[in-house]
Amino acid sequence: MNAESPPAAGVADTARDRAGQLKETSADTAREVAGTAKEKVSDVTSDVRAETRRLASQTRQELTGQARQQKDRAATGLRSVSDELRGMAEHGQSGLGAQLARQGADFTDQAADFLQQHEPADLLDEVRSYARRRPGTFLLVAAAAGVVAGRLTRALASGGPDEPNNTVMPVNSVTPMSTPVTPRPGPEQ
Repeated sequence: MNAESPPAAGVADTARDRAGQLKETSADTAREVAGTAKEKVSDVTSDVRAETRRLASQTRQELTGQARQQKDRAATGLRSVSDELRGMAEHGQSGLGAQLARQGADFTDQAADFLQQHEPADLLDEVRSYARRRPGTFLLVAAAAGVVAGRLTRALASGGPDEPNNTVMPVNSVTPMSTPVTPRPGPEQ
């Protein structure tokens, strides 16, 4: 039995050495995999951040462009109202109505000039500043603007004055006819 013990001890030592080497190799491989995974996660994270920044910038540019378009439309609309008021003042009779129309035209011209001279962000800052200084007045103006916007929206949705409305004519209304109507003889009672 003594003859068999030394080779078994050598095999055990060799197995122990191999197990230790396998353990070190496994640990090294695990560290490499973890390092690679960490690099990939870092790469994906930086890509996501860059894409998020790009999308935020693109969205900001689009919103700014749309705000500018709306600002320009509002200024054009105010100019149109101003021209109409001025026309009413010039063609109307002199008096209080004409004077009010002129003042309204001047006010809408000033408002259109203000809109054209300021960027949308500046306009928003002006509104915020006014709301802080005079909250009651701001709320009244906002409510009035909401009512006007609601009525305009409702008028536009219903077709406005350009479309014929579906009103019912009274029964006793008279429609002119091109030929006279003579009653037909009916059965006598």
